[in-house]
Amino acid sequence: MPPLDSMQELDDKSIENIVRFVTDVRTGKLKGSNKIASASVDLLEQIIIEASNTNALSLINAVRGAGRRLINALPQELVVANMVRRVMRAIRDEQRALINQSSECSGESLQRLVLAAPSRRATLPSHQDMREPIRDHIAELQAELEASTSSICGQAKEHIHADELILTYGASSLVEKFLKACGTKRFKLLLVESPEVNESAAMAARLSAYGINVTLVNGCAVGALMSRVNKVVVGGRATLAGGAVLGEGGLLTITTVAAHFTVPVIVLSPLYKLSPLHSSDHSHFEALAPPYTALPYMTGESGTTQVFAPVYDFVPPDHVTLFITNLSGSSPSYIYRLLSELYDPNDYQI
Repeated sequence: MPPLDSMQELDDKSIENIVRFVTDVRTGKLKGSNKIASASVDLLEQIIIEASNTNALSLINAVRGAGRRLINALPQELVVANMVRRVMRAIRDEQRALINQSSECSGESLQRLVLAAPSRRATLPSHQDMREPIRDHIAELQAELEASTSSICGQAKEHIHADELILTYGASSLVEKFLKACGTKRFKLLLVESPEVNESAAMAARLSAYGINVTLVNGCAVGALMSRVNKVVVGGRATLAGGAVLGEGGLLTITTVAAHFTVPVIVLSPLYKLSPLHSSDHSHFEALAPPYTALPYMTGESGTTQVFAPVYDFVPPDHVTLFITNLSGSSPSYIYRLLSELYDPNDYQI
């Protein structure tokens, strides 16, 4: 992790843009992981375009400085930190490409460049304006974000077959589109209510209007129904290092019952939701919902009971059978490999 005194101070306009972005997320003007991720990339691109110094080190420091401000303001929005890491990886890749090009032009071996002093290696591409090639990387990242939903939904028919009984939990736009991509008469669906009961009922109504056979059930019935279920298909807030899943509160109960009955659990996880954090990093996940979501105020116990309603649940890797990403299906043990392809190890801690 770089020392704090190496961070480049952001200008007033960049700070103003960060404040506007944080306000939009907190007020609900900007909703959905995909939209937040796309807006994060746009914000970082703007910071890079307006940077006064255009060498790799300065741009990485500017992006890291913006990332720290965003993470401090939005610790639960892990996709923001993920996009910061992706942009920093793009800068590092472009820097390596310039170093290789410089070594070929000068006739100096790559081994000597690698063994050279860090200060010398850092100044090799300093005369190059790196903003345009980095913008090309960012354009590819935006295209990936736009295509992530269709890429996952395109795999639906490979995993859900005719006459199967599928169980899902709560309302998820990605799961809804995934199920619709399977067709209308291929399967039956059990939709378990989450704490957001109205959203779960609204999703069930939309799927039913689409022609899918949906039954909305209470969470208390999961234990009795799971033995008949063929697959559990859910979304997640984030996929963590090691293959754990950060999901909506109550998801752990679903996956625990599924593990007891040996029912496969499929998690839909676009690449922008893959985070190098571990489940032990509690500072990012300690969020509590209003107490009334767990115990209504009008009940007799509400006046004498202290209620804690966690927003998130940790699902351990051994509860997950398969992750469906933009690329293909991946087992929980393969997540570490995907993380190494997406992020630079130096950027795991921003």
